[in-house]
Amino acid sequence: MYEKNLDYFRGLFAVLVVFAHTYQILLLPLVYDEDSILLKIVQFIAAYAVIGFILISGYSIASSLHFNYLVNNKKIDIILFVRKRIYRILPPFLLSLFIMIFLVFIIQYFSLNGSEAYRLEDSKYVPREKAIYDWNLIFCNLLFLPKVIYNINTPTMNGPLWSLNFEVYFYLLFASMVLLIINLRNKGKKFLILILISIITLILFFQFFYNHYINVQFLYLFMIFSVGALSFYFKYYKFLNKLLIKIFLSVLLLIIIFIFIYKIELFLPYLGVNNYNIMVLFSIILVLFYSLFLSNKNLYGSEFFLSVSKYSYTLYIIHFPLLLFFLSLFHKKIYTFDILELIILLVCINFCIFKFCKISSYVVERKNYK
Repeated sequence: MYEKNLDYFRGLFAVLVVFAHTYQILLLPLVYDEDSILLKIVQFIAAYAVIGFILISGYSIASSLHFNYLVNNKKIDIILFVRKRIYRILPPFLLSLFIMIFLVFIIQYFSLNGSEAYRLEDSKYVPREKAIYDWNLIFCNLLFLPKVIYNINTPTMNGPLWSLNFEVYFYLLFASMVLLIINLRNKGKKFLILILISIITLILFFQFFYNHYINVQFLYLFMIFSVGALSFYFKYYKFLNKLLIKIFLSVLLLIIIFIFIYKIELFLPYLGVNNYNIMVLFSIILVLFYSLFLSNKNLYGSEFFLSVSKYSYTLYIIHFPLLLFFLSLFHKKIYTFDILELIILLVCINFCIFKFCKISSYVVERKNYK
């Protein structure tokens, strides 16, 4: 079930993440203040843009599985589903790894800022200490393991890859659960049921029991992914009418406003279980609000954000190493720029990043242009 406005928000969220990382990488070295309200607002926006991506991914995967189920006589063609995910995920992902390695090579070969250390005497903050290859972490990322296994870190030069790793295992976990339900209901092959149970058990084992550590981030974000997925089924089968949605939304808004007034620090993302509870609650509010007020509306800036949505995935996983490369080029200069010069520099850098990602997407996301 295609929804044009979901593509709009896919583009919007990608833009917000890029702008937030531009602030982090190119502006925070100048203006960092741990207690800054602006910093907390940017962190909030970036975190909930990622939440938005996860919700859309959940909706899209549920839609893809259900369509697959309907066109194959109430059976899911696993090979077709996996092939589509591979074609969707791997080309931009491999390009991002190549660009990351290539840019580190350039930084080190020409001894740019970051080859030894990003930190300068005047730096109030640096997003990374040094431009490094992280070969062992790159290898782990080929298996999408960083942060899925809690003590494996994301490659230094491409922080946003952690959420891609999560989504890959969300796809696998959710698809396995759906297939298991279908096969149990239809008394499918016992061997397939055993494989599905094994996949689900293995993924959840590493989240609950590996090194006696519970991977709270993975589990809560999978809950948010599931909110997006369930929203598809609720919409498709019309489980809720508009009146019920309005009632639920009103109640949840009252709860969230009360929490905001009395414990605002809970709205800071990723800081603890209670903060994750707020993120789940907020994700439900976003879904309800979208379904009531935004799903069928003509939204402001549609042409631009729909255009960005065609290469939003490429943009999301490539922009971070590009921004770090621009930091290597201009880090020493930005301390001498006035405000106008700095604004012009940031606009030019973002223009180059968006243009490069769009051109790259013609190759790695070409199906979006058919």
